[in-house]
Amino acid sequence: MGMMSAEKSSDDVIRIRVDTGLAVQDFLDLLAEQAAAGETCAPANPANRAVFRELAPYRLVEYAYVDGEIGAIDGVYLGFSDGALYAVTDEIPEEQVDALVRDVPAEMAPVYVYVVLAEAQAPERIDHFMAALAHHVDKPVVGIFRDAAGIMTGHAYDGGDVTSRARLDSAVVKSVLEANLHLSKQRVLERYAARAESPDGRAWAQITYNFAKHVVEFASPAERNDFMDWSRTLCEWIYARWCSWEDLGFAEIMRPAEVAPAPKGEIVAVRLNAPAKAQDGRPWQAFGGTNAATAKTFSESPAAASQEALRQSLYLAREYWSYCKNTIDSAEFVAKKQAEAHAKRQF
Repeated sequence: MGMMSAEKSSDDVIRIRVDTGLAVQDFLDLLAEQAAAGETCAPANPANRAVFRELAPYRLVEYAYVDGEIGAIDGVYLGFSDGALYAVTDEIPEEQVDALVRDVPAEMAPVYVYVVLAEAQAPERIDHFMAALAHHVDKPVVGIFRDAAGIMTGHAYDGGDVTSRARLDSAVVKSVLEANLHLSKQRVLERYAARAESPDGRAWAQITYNFAKHVVEFASPAERNDFMDWSRTLCEWIYARWCSWEDLGFAEIMRPAEVAPAPKGEIVAVRLNAPAKAQDGRPWQAFGGTNAATAKTFSESPAAASQEALRQSLYLAREYWSYCKNTIDSAEFVAKKQAEAHAKRQF
């Protein structure tokens, strides 16, 4: 009975309501004040700019470092009322925001930020995360998640700005009427995955290393997911002091791979073999298993107790990562040279 109650009251996605109408109205009021003071540098599309300004903190924050007690975060997404969904790292089309701001500010639909958790968390832990996030982004926020009774409820966090309380209370009331935007973890991931898979089965992921983002392609969603799981396990082992980032050739902390939409324009998608199918399965053997389900944590693995096992583990992980990095770098170099040659011919 206690277990069922805990499951009912926990939540695996945190929903953050962004009031675009208020953001636009505040920005228009600010521009009016500046114009009255003799300033004339208003943007061409102020409502559009206001929304991008309001979303910027949620796109820049490193969610994994807001509150370590919340556990691993599987992704963060922006959801629009028309059903469009983007990862916070994606480029949001101008036309998406233009469609949003066609209404007057009082009637503009909110944008929702979905923080997808690896494991469901109790409401008090989510509450702690949200309070930390409000201070982190330095603005009041409204979060929607299940309370102790399992009821989806809005919660206000003023981030120390007590003057915003009336607005926050109003936003909490409005959130009650937006159940269609209170997506579950499964719905968020399914909706985003639909943008990241092609009719012929291909699927894409984005991996960030050496201060740059790279898009990689796989033959199927299962292979893409296998790669994301491997990259997440790699990061977990490094955090557990298996080795340093520099030992694997990284100039900075690498993020685990994330689902990416189908590439467009000049984005180069590089085809990779998934860990389970590459190098006779050795990439997963680095972590003591054959896939994500059988991989061990570093502390449970022989690598934590034996220098020889540690050396072998690092060798296997480096082998696959070198293959990935060399393949990506080579393909992107060739694509860059081809683009330069094409530009010269056009000139």
